[in-house]
Amino acid sequence: MWNPRTWATASHERAIANARAASTECGRRRVERDDVALFLDSTGPGIDGDDLHTGAHHAEHPA
Repeated sequence: MWNPRTWATASHERAIANARAASTECGRRRVERDDVALFLDSTGPGIDGDDLHTGAHHAEHPA
């Protein structure tokens, strides 16, 4: 038989697991963005002297 207390506990545990996974993924993406920004900053100006990398690590991305 369906028990509301069992369902609520299981649902809460799934929500915590989902939040933990999402937080970990966000942290990994943040580290990767910082690594890319450091690499681009270390490569110097872009093609033909244009600095194509300026502001690359400051850009907001929805992902």
